[in-house]
Amino acid sequence: MTHRKRPIRFGLALGNERITWEEFKEACLRLEEIGYDTLWVYDHLLPPDTRLMGAPCMDGWSLLAAIAAITKKVRVGCLVSGNTFRHPAILAKMAATVDHISGGRLEFGIGAGYFEPEHTAFGIPFYSTAERIRRLDEAVQIIKMLWTSDGRVTFNGKYYQLKDAHFEPKPIQKPHPPITIGGGGEKLTLRVVAKWANRMNVATSPEVVRHKLSVLEEHCRALGRDPDEIEKSVGNRLITTEDTSVHEGFLEAMADRRGITVEEARSQYYLTGSFDEMRQKLRQFIDLGVTQFTLSLRPPYDFAGLERFVEEVADPLRRAYSPS
Repeated sequence: MTHRKRPIRFGLALGNERITWEEFKEACLRLEEIGYDTLWVYDHLLPPDTRLMGAPCMDGWSLLAAIAAITKKVRVGCLVSGNTFRHPAILAKMAATVDHISGGRLEFGIGAGYFEPEHTAFGIPFYSTAERIRRLDEAVQIIKMLWTSDGRVTFNGKYYQLKDAHFEPKPIQKPHPPITIGGGGEKLTLRVVAKWANRMNVATSPEVVRHKLSVLEEHCRALGRDPDEIEKSVGNRLITTEDTSVHEGFLEAMADRRGITVEEARSQYYLTGSFDEMRQKLRQFIDLGVTQFTLSLRPPYDFAGLERFVEEVADPLRRAYSPS
């Protein structure tokens, strides 16, 4: 048995598309009762699955505020907020508000933004990859300053500026809600993770995670930060249904979107198969130091399968790897 400083936690990232508020509300309450540690929304203006481009898609942060109000213990977050959509001061205010609504249960997620079609459709500038990540770097710095600084905040960056900005109320959580930065770009994104994040989140295979963690450690060393301060999180697509046609449809869409083969999509981005196979794959991640699993779903939700997942996968792993 391995003893660790952090518990193993399981969360679900619920797709915001093709679902009504009443259905979403019922799902959140039921999944909290089943025993998931975290519930997440995504931050997209259009469904990121191009097959669903015309489908209804609700706003993630509006949903997050509502989830925070109706739940009692599950932690809630956005995996992840697109930095290109809002000025960081606006996002900081939204997040602090949700932290208060939830009673201090916000998990703050942010990323550089990647889905070009929604930017084009709504006239939102889509900068180069390097510029989006540099903007992310400044944005996280601003958000942390607003959440933690006494008095007014002034910031003169290349992309964002603040002048004598008051920011109240501060978040309930101190020093601030935990910050998850999504993405695994090795030269730029993981350096931003090393500078600012409490948690990194990637969606990939154990083999790739091992490599990404070595790159993150190098950035941490260069910045003088202990890499163990950063929690490691993996976000794969969870499929519990036994309908193989559903599996293959998701896999083909993911392979097309990523420009990879179906088998590469299966190994890198999905958690599927028997519950025993799932446990074995998750153990590989845990042995690398991963302690948070944020598994994405799309409606309609297989509640019976999700309950069995907790009983046969999540709970046994929580017990086996409980912190010392």
